Amino acid sequence: MGVLSDYLLRELPRPAFLGGKRITAFLRSIAEPGDYYAGRILSARNEWSVATASREALLALARDWNDRGFERESTSALRAYLLGIIEQHQKKGTEDGIKAQFARIGCPSVEIVTELTLRDAGAVNPFGANVGFFFVIVKQPNPFAFTYASWDGGGEWDDGTSRWGWFGNADDIRDIEDILRRWKPSGSSCRFVIFDEDGTAGWNAVGLTGNYAQIPINEPWEIQTSGLVSHYYNTSFLTP
Repeated sequence: MGVLSDYLLRELPRPAFLGGKRITAFLRSIAEPGDYYAGRILSARNEWSVATASREALLALARDWNDRGFERESTSALRAYLLGIIEQHQKKGTEDGIKAQFARIGCPSVEIVTELTLRDAGAVNPFGANVGFFFVIVKQPNPFAFTYASWDGGGEWDDGTSRWGWFGNADDIRDIEDILRRWKPSGSSCRFVIFDEDGTAGWNAVGLTGNYAQIPINEPWEIQTSGLVSHYYNTSFLTP
């Protein structure tokens, strides 16, 4: 039974001469439309509350905050994130903000290496002295699988499936690109991301080290209407 049916059966007198079963059936019949709409109203109320909303509603609530959910993010994790979304948005434009977003897609350990960090470590003219350039190392553990195809093996560069050293999920790549574009500091530019395969990936003043897969990151203005991309420090911070 519904809200209105319960109310009528509880509050209205039911004369014995009408028969208990018949009056109950009658009250239920007139209350049925009200039960339907009352149920819809209660459902809508629940969907507007982060604490009780379905996953679909949580995704809509995230969009209302100019944010989003991720396929790799559980419903309970998305709910917890939205309950603290004001505090999360206070981290926008910071390294902590970027790291928190990577954690949402199963990457709890991320290193952000800036042009300044490289100069301090002794790198010569890193990123061509483009202040604000940086790259990201996604360390282990991470949820990505790394499989490889040979050079000239039939795939095309940036075809949505294959990237340097990674034949992975195109949705994961789009999520990473979106995180970096939304959460990076104003005036900065991430040029590439490397993914640690076995705990050895890193860097020093003369280049990248260890075993890793890599994807380039481009700013929207670098992507031509034809889809071609002008690559600029998308594989290394070293100046040619």
